[in-house]
Amino acid sequence: MPRPNPRDPETNLSAALGETLRDLRIEAGFATQDAWAKATGYAREAISRWETGDTLPGDAAFTDLLDSCRATSRERKTLTRLLRLARKARGVVLESAVPYMEAERKASFLRLWALLLVPGILQIREYALAMFLAASLDADTAAEKVDARLDRQAILDGPGGAHVTAIFYESVLYHQVGPPQVMVAQLERLLELSSRPNVVIQVIRDTGYFPGMEGEFQIASGPDIADTLVMVTVEDQVTINEDVVRRVARLFENIRSYALSAEDSRALIVEAITQWKTRQP
Repeated sequence: MPRPNPRDPETNLSAALGETLRDLRIEAGFATQDAWAKATGYAREAISRWETGDTLPGDAAFTDLLDSCRATSRERKTLTRLLRLARKARGVVLESAVPYMEAERKASFLRLWALLLVPGILQIREYALAMFLAASLDADTAAEKVDARLDRQAILDGPGGAHVTAIFYESVLYHQVGPPQVMVAQLERLLELSSRPNVVIQVIRDTGYFPGMEGEFQIASGPDIADTLVMVTVEDQVTINEDVVRRVARLFENIRSYALSAEDSRALIVEAITQWKTRQP
């Protein structure tokens, strides 16, 4: 039995999205990929891969493409749904995580509790890529997941950026992801973020058991969404159950009571950076 063609828009959602984007480009007056690349600032090679369905555009790139073609509200709705379905089919975003991602995009406040890894919303490209490659994903899929993850970080930027309170267990600073230079760059990124008025990063020293050791979680809150909780387990568990979210929010405050001040936490991050630099080749 012949294998299905991964570029067949009749059988592959990514290819179907790519074909539709190509049609939209042509209808908008961009006869070639080069013309579209010049108008949008994206590389022609990237556009080519999007149109064949080899890769999927991140959220920011997708919005830029639709804007450049003056897509109608109906076209945007249809194409956004097709992008979401294509991502689910490829596993770029786990279906179980989609409700939290949608809440996060509209959130005004994020509360993050991390035991081992830097939360995705605060990761740099190299750190995220090293994680996905270590999970045995192929290079293209890993790159797509990284793009989707980095696009989420737009909510932190600008005067109206979401306010983030992130609490890290000290092991996050020393759990190696990628080579030492990636750890240095990631921790330097945390220092930069912690200097922003809308980002608070606090660290809990590794001195033994305290409430919160059972698992990581994140809470997204805002005036236009129900408080949404994601508990990081084998597969992310998302809920808007008020009793559950309220209970975990109380736990977050309890965990925070064990944390160092923001200033002392920055000093601890600097100490970790110094140690990682000694391990660089």
